[in-house]
Amino acid sequence: MCALSARLLAAALFLSSAVAAPSREGASTSGYERAGLFRGPQNHLLLPTTANGKPATFLLDTGAEISFLRADRASDFGLRLLAREGRSLGRSFPLAALDDLQAGSAHLRQTTFALYESSEFGGPIPGRNGKAADGVIGLDVLRRYRAVINCRTREVFFRTDPARRLALATTTRAMGFVQVPIRQSRRGYLAVPCSIRGRPGQLVVDTGAFVTALDDEAMRAIGLPSERSLLTARGFNGRVRPVFLAQTEDLKIGAAVIAPQKFAVMDLFAENKPRRTYTGINRIEYYSAQKPAPGERIFGLLGNELLDQRRAIIDLDGMSLFLK
Repeated sequence: MCALSARLLAAALFLSSAVAAPSREGASTSGYERAGLFRGPQNHLLLPTTANGKPATFLLDTGAEISFLRADRASDFGLRLLAREGRSLGRSFPLAALDDLQAGSAHLRQTTFALYESSEFGGPIPGRNGKAADGVIGLDVLRRYRAVINCRTREVFFRTDPARRLALATTTRAMGFVQVPIRQSRRGYLAVPCSIRGRPGQLVVDTGAFVTALDDEAMRAIGLPSERSLLTARGFNGRVRPVFLAQTEDLKIGAAVIAPQKFAVMDLFAENKPRRTYTGINRIEYYSAQKPAPGERIFGLLGNELLDQRRAIIDLDGMSLFLK
C-alpha cells in the first residue's frame, strides 16, 4: 500500500470512528487518542478527565488562548505553583503545572494552567450535574496535541504520534463536507472567512460560545436589520444590555452555504466590553474581553449550535474547519 493510500485509509477509519461510532470510549486511531465529550446544560462541550488520578471536568474552548483551572481546586489536584505568571484577557494569572491529565485514552503530560477565581470570569463556568466545571482546556493544549474536534459526535482526538497525519481534506470531501481554512489572528483566536449580504468578513471559531452571535456594529455597517428579543446580556460590571435578533438569508462560511435563520446580535467588541458568551436561560453571560486587531473585520462568534448543526470537524493540525 502506497503512503498516500495509507493516509487516506487512516483518515477514512478516523472519520468512520468519529461519525459512526462515537460511543467507543478509549479507542485510538492511527496515532491519535480519543476522548469522549458531552454537552453541558447550556450546550457547551465538556471534557471529562482525571487530574493526577482525581475526576475533573473541563470546558473545551477554542476561544481561549490558554487553559484555566479554578484556584480553589489546585491543591486538590496536586498542582505545582510555577515561579511565573501568564497573561490572558488583558490580565495576569498565576501559573501551575499538572503532572498527568488523562482524557479518554490520552495522557496529557505536564500541562500548565492559569489559576483563576470564579469572580474573575463573572461567575462559575458551567459544568455537569449542576456543578461548576473545574476549568477550561484552551488553545495552548489543543494546538500542542494538534487536536481534531468533532462537534456533532462529541469527540476530541489528540495526536500522540508526531509522524502521523490524517488526510482529512480528501476523505471529508468524499463524505460531502466543505473545507474552510482556519487562520490564527494577530490576537490569537481562530478565524474563518465568511460573508453576509455579499460583504466579506470573519467569524471566530468558539466552542466556548453557546450560540453564534453577530456583532451589532458590524451588522449595522452591512445594513442587516435586527429586532429586540427577550434575551439580555450581563457584563463583568453587572450592567444588563438587550440582545437583538437578526435574520440572515445568505450567510456563507467559506464555500459552505448556511440555511436562512436567526442569530443573536449584541455589542461584542466595543471598548472595555466583554467578547465571549456563556448562555443561560433568558440571559447571555459574558466572561472575557478581547477586541479584534485593527483591520480585522470580525462579524461575530461561530458558536456551538451552528457547529453542531453543520456537523463541524475542527482540525487544528491542518488548520481547517469541515462543515456538512
